[in-house]
Formats: sequence, C-alpha cells, structure tokens
Amino acid sequence: MEMKKNSVIQEAKSTSLDNLKPVTIRTFQSEDIEFIIRRHRNLYEIEYGFTSEFGDYVEEYVLKFNEYHDETREKIWIAEANGTAAGVIAIVKVDNSTAQLRWFLIESKMRHRGLGHMLMKRAIDFCKENNYKHILLWTVDVLEAARHLYKSYGFTLVESNEHNIWGKHLTEERWDLSL
Repeated sequence: MEMKKNSVIQEAKSTSLDNLKPVTIRTFQSEDIEFIIRRHRNLYEIEYGFTSEFGDYVEEYVLKFNEYHDETREKIWIAEANGTAAGVIAIVKVDNSTAQLRWFLIESKMRHRGLGHMLMKRAIDFCKENNYKHILLWTVDVLEAARHLYKSYGFTLVESNEHNIWGKHLTEERWDLSL
C-alpha cells in the first residue's frame, strides 16, 4: 500500500499548479489505456478504499472498449495539463439511441478548476452530434462531487441499490439524461 501511495503522490506532483499551462482535451490513443486503468485502480483505492476488484472491473471493460469500440459512436477523451494526463471521460454506445458515460476521473490536483465541466460538456456534445437521445451512467453515492456535477447537467437519479462491492458497503446509483 505504501509503495502505491508514493507512486500516486509522485504522479500528482508531476503537474505543478504554479506553472500550469492551459488544459487541452484530446481523443485517447492506445497508450492512454494504461493510464485509465492505473489511475482508476490507484485513485479509488487511496481516496475511497476500494479493493482491487474495482480496478479489475475497470480494466476488463476498458480493454474491451479498446479492442472493439465503434470509432464513430464511441470516444474516450483525455484532458492534459503540462503534457500530463489530468482527467478522462468516455462515451460508450448502449444502443442506437442510448449512450453510457464511463470512466470519468479527474486527478486530485486538478479538481475545482472546471476540468470536470469541460469533459462533461465534450461528452454531452458528442452524444448530441451523434443523435443519441439518452445518456445513462452508473456511480456510487460516495462520489459526491461527481454526483453534484451530473445533477448540474440535468441528469436525474433513477435507480439505487445497496451492495457490498469493491470492499465496501455502497449505494450504486443510475443517473439518466434525456437529450
């Protein structure tokens, strides 16, 4: 645990807020897959105490996405600051009219700077451009800042279930947005 914690701290320090250049958002490249998986594993373990089961779950579906995604209807965006990945968001096709928002993550040093709004807007605009009528997402109740952001974009809580999952007792939530 200590070794993982040190690598997370080192990674977070690599983005100096004092010399921060404008954040850029780009579509993902294959080498970003490792970042998405690693950061979900590390960040959720350290900040929320999730077990490796969560990282395994993310890894399984990110790898499937990388291999099989429909480039015209599905995307992952990477936010970069000073050449370092600082956040991620994805849209995955559920069916011709429904998309799922997935793998939304902002590095802790980059939070409260509008990056979540930038990524959310990019994802929703993409859904509108691709004639999706509905976006859904799954989250857990302990992700309060993310839940606040979803609500601010018009997502509504439509389902919740309590589970013992990822080493915690959590309330899993489905949020939906009609476009």
